[in-house]
Amino acid sequence: MSFFWLAVKDLLLTCRDKKALLTLIAMPLLLIAILGAAFGNVFQEEGNVTIDKFTLGIVNHDNGDLGKVLTEDVFSEALSEQIRVKSLDENELNKQIETRKLSIGIIIPDDFSTNITTGKEAKVKLISVPNPGIKATIVQSVLEQFTQSVAVEAELTKIAMQQALQSGMTIEQFQAGLSDASQEQEINPDSYKNLVTEKTVKADSEPVGAFQYYAAAMGVMFLLITVTDGVSAMIQEKEQEVYKRLLVSKLSFGNYLTGKMLGLIVISLIQASVIIIGTTILFDVDWGSSLSGIVLNTFAFVMSACGLGVLVGSFIKKEKTFSVAAMLGTQIMAALGGSMAPLYIFPDWAVLAGKFLPNGLALQTYLDLMSDATFIEVIPEAAISLGIGIVFFAIGLMRLSIERRGSYA
Repeated sequence: MSFFWLAVKDLLLTCRDKKALLTLIAMPLLLIAILGAAFGNVFQEEGNVTIDKFTLGIVNHDNGDLGKVLTEDVFSEALSEQIRVKSLDENELNKQIETRKLSIGIIIPDDFSTNITTGKEAKVKLISVPNPGIKATIVQSVLEQFTQSVAVEAELTKIAMQQALQSGMTIEQFQAGLSDASQEQEINPDSYKNLVTEKTVKADSEPVGAFQYYAAAMGVMFLLITVTDGVSAMIQEKEQEVYKRLLVSKLSFGNYLTGKMLGLIVISLIQASVIIIGTTILFDVDWGSSLSGIVLNTFAFVMSACGLGVLVGSFIKKEKTFSVAAMLGTQIMAALGGSMAPLYIFPDWAVLAGKFLPNGLALQTYLDLMSDATFIEVIPEAAISLGIGIVFFAIGLMRLSIERRGSYA
């Protein structure tokens, strides 16, 4: 149990150090308050994006039926909640676009139906004001999906007719059967409603707010700082006579590292608990409904961060050298992991790369928990963090053991 008393000694020294307590508790809460208040409007705007109903001007020159289906069944009926249709001639449409009475319109050519059914290129002219926003994207998406679905149906009809002719059926018989089938199944506008859909991962979940995001972001960043400070103190202790006195006592080298690691883990868990409870009380931060998931993710991240600190510290013998390297490394990891800038503005590859960092993986898991992720859903990420921490600690322990044997051989 000698390692236990060593951990208690480190914990007592930290509690007596006012500077350490300021870094552990006061600084994270202060930065969370500043950043949460400063970026509150940005997160609120991102969470409340809506698409207003807009007017679409349509000029239909099509001689076939598909232009009418596109205008009346698709845009007018199936998409009536998103789009308001206004039928115009071409000159009037151009005039209203120029005077900004309309922001977007389409012109359907006279060969629209023929080109689609025969597999040729069908061109629909889209006219809009500069920077129409998402309106042009919506209309373009609807046109593409409509033409593709109709073209597929036309191609399937051709294949069916070829097979019917090969089986001995006449063209008149095939057309009669096709006519009866079309009468039994009339065009249903509801079948086109999936052209514009809105999906959400969890309908009951709320978007993560500024205080929530920076509570997690600052929490993982200051936990990294706490770990580096603890490892720095361990290296500094090795440079002093205290370390040599401990080794000549009954305390073994393995017990020494175990006690240091245990003390560092306890201090980090206390800091994480203070941040989570403090932000919940002071800023009304919702960390999610899964308390077990929060505890698991916190413990896994502390283990991975402590293991990384011991691993890096095992290769550095001077405390000043480690302090400089740790300060630079912590800032780089915080920036890449999303603690300084929101992950939402990062490209997908950067978010994926951030998961390879202990703090980046922990932050993204906290955000998932805040979005009502369950305990089962965060187990894989927590297992990865815990496994990384154990591997880092094992490598660091072997490195220090080899170094010690070489020094005292």
